[in-house]
Amino acid sequence: MNTEPAPATRRVEPSAEDGFTIIEVIVTAVVVAIVMGATLGVIQAAGRTGADQRHRAEAYSVAQKDQARLRTMKVSALDGLSQTRTVAVGETNYTVKSTSKFVNDVTGDSTCDEGTNSSDYLSISSTVSWSGMGATPPTVIKSIVAPPNGSLADDKGALAVVIEDATGAGVPGLSMSGTGAGAFSGSTGPTGCVLFTNLPEGNYTLTPNAASGYVDPDGNSPTGIATSVVAQSTNTVVLTYDTPGFIKVNFKTRINGSVQATTGDTISLFNTGMTSSQAMGTVGTRVSSLTTGKLFPFTSPYGVYAGSCTANNPDPTNTHPASVAGALAQLTVTKNQTITGDIQLPALDLSVKTGNSSSNPGNSVSNGTVKITDNNCVVGGTAVKRTYTTTSTAAPGGAGHLAPVGSPTVAVPGLPFGNYSICAYNPNTNRRNTISSLDVKSTTTNASATIYTGTSATGSQSGTCP
Repeated sequence: MNTEPAPATRRVEPSAEDGFTIIEVIVTAVVVAIVMGATLGVIQAAGRTGADQRHRAEAYSVAQKDQARLRTMKVSALDGLSQTRTVAVGETNYTVKSTSKFVNDVTGDSTCDEGTNSSDYLSISSTVSWSGMGATPPTVIKSIVAPPNGSLADDKGALAVVIEDATGAGVPGLSMSGTGAGAFSGSTGPTGCVLFTNLPEGNYTLTPNAASGYVDPDGNSPTGIATSVVAQSTNTVVLTYDTPGFIKVNFKTRINGSVQATTGDTISLFNTGMTSSQAMGTVGTRVSSLTTGKLFPFTSPYGVYAGSCTANNPDPTNTHPASVAGALAQLTVTKNQTITGDIQLPALDLSVKTGNSSSNPGNSVSNGTVKITDNNCVVGGTAVKRTYTTTSTAAPGGAGHLAPVGSPTVAVPGLPFGNYSICAYNPNTNRRNTISSLDVKSTTTNASATIYTGTSATGSQSGTCP
């Protein structure tokens, strides 16, 4: 018997494809996880969408019920209604804002057109929102209510007030009140309009809030305005107010051939939107610059000149003559700002002498008194008069020239544009003399005059100037 040796056990090498099998298992697991996550996300999104749809449906139902509630209310209760309340539906609390206002039968908006017209309908609005609504817009339902015949008394009407600024745009948030046949209060809305309805007919005083800081075109703070309410109509009142600005004026004049800083006492301002020109400052109180009070910010510039009367306007015809260049400033006011400009005063070179004439002038009078009266400017029934002394030292303009009382070393030859009478008094001889008419009306050439106070001078008298 042949005995053959048992075959040797062969070593089996691992297949090269086994690693791919492991990777496939891992990838399959990841894909399954992604699919499950996406499925869960879809389920969650569907849940959120369902919740949002449920909230919107409930909000719409709440708004409808609120509209029905509003329709059952009396017109007197709906007039000007603004109410916020909470309504619970299941576990969700809804915030309901209910408003109502009269609207015009033609425009469909608050009755703020100028004139008188009817206010026939009430616009009622229900706005519903809820916590967690995110970017979802609130639910809003609007409708109108026609007041039944007899719901508004025959002797009652409405008053619409429109507040506009310098550009004609509406001024929102300005509160006001009214008294008279009835009483009311409220504030202008986004368009500058406020409507007061169901008011007894008769006369009223409408008073905008002065604490607002606004001014009217004349620079005045709001004050009481007479108006009225017409039965079965809407009377519209249009008022103009805006935030004020200011103007600062620096005074200049021509001294010894060059334009230099000087002092002045008053200025006048005008704009076509004003009722009349306005004067600011105090005659006789001279300052190097003058800042105005509150001014309305017109879109067009103010004309500003020295003096306190329209007769001091150097360019009343608006022809811009070269002889008064710089005497009238054109300055546009900006809200809450101070605009700065210069005004050049026409100059007067006046000498007071001790002699009798140009051939015998004598010496300059030191510390003499000079009174200059504006022949065409009357304030409070009295002609404007300014008092000066003559200089005692060689100040600008030289000894014997004008200076304000109390400042004998500062020459002030500048005066507002005008025609003047001048009286000069020599305290050393108790003599005075007068010039009855002298034009001071040029910024390019100084007016000049000499007054003689000698005992033989023509017109010389004893005593002080009146």
